[in-house]
Amino acid sequence: MESAGAVRRIASSSPGVLVGVREAGAVDAPPLLFLHGFPLSGAMWGPQVEEFAADWRTLAPDVRGCGTSDVGTGQYTMETLVDDLFAVLDQTVGGEPVAAVGLSMGGYILLRALEREPARFRGVALCDTRSGADGRTGKLARAIGIRRIEREGLEPFVDDFLAAVLAPGTRQTRPDLWHGLKRLMMENSPIGVRGQLLAMASRIDTGRVLEKISVPALVVNGGEDRLTRPSAGQAMAAKIPNAVFSTIEGAGHLSSIEAPGEFNRILRRYLTYVR
Repeated sequence: MESAGAVRRIASSSPGVLVGVREAGAVDAPPLLFLHGFPLSGAMWGPQVEEFAADWRTLAPDVRGCGTSDVGTGQYTMETLVDDLFAVLDQTVGGEPVAAVGLSMGGYILLRALEREPARFRGVALCDTRSGADGRTGKLARAIGIRRIEREGLEPFVDDFLAAVLAPGTRQTRPDLWHGLKRLMMENSPIGVRGQLLAMASRIDTGRVLEKISVPALVVNGGEDRLTRPSAGQAMAAKIPNAVFSTIEGAGHLSSIEAPGEFNRILRRYLTYVR
């Protein structure tokens, strides 16, 4: 998670707010976009950048409020985050379509971006994510998270979140991974993390875009993902014409991090249909 490319800070969709983009690979190679999960940063894609930068121009932006991106007001909607993505693409690849990989929150951003401007994408990989908006329970959970961070700070929230997203037993069997992820999450601004919770709570259902996806599509789920269960990923893949669904056994909600070798193998096979 430490080698996700050199960082360039560029203008976001909001005046005065810069977003960081981690870039690696040749500028004239086909672009491969990675959108990170909550509450991480583009640095989470280090194993993927190392694997694919020899053949692709990899782009791993930090969502505003995370990593090297500015926090701004802390008042974000999902549309704000999609606008930022379009600003990144305009200033890096222009009008060239990208192959895009989105995990969890990154998948939410990707699906809404695909709904708004499908011509920007030549292929999509949706990992441990879903198209449905939060229901009543989900929205209340986001609100509780925002209030908890305000009152207790970020660390207690991060500890509980990690316990929920990683496969059972990972903390005991892979303590270095646990602590590395915690360190990465704790580098983020509490204001930014609250803003992302607000954005996720406000997002709309993007289910209607699934049957309209005409580019090669991959759906990946960790076999032990308790937030987005494999059955949900499989149901989403069934709605996408010609989508491929893969499960990574032993991985939780952060499948690209918990099982990078298997994740990269699946992604490389899929990308042969996109390049």
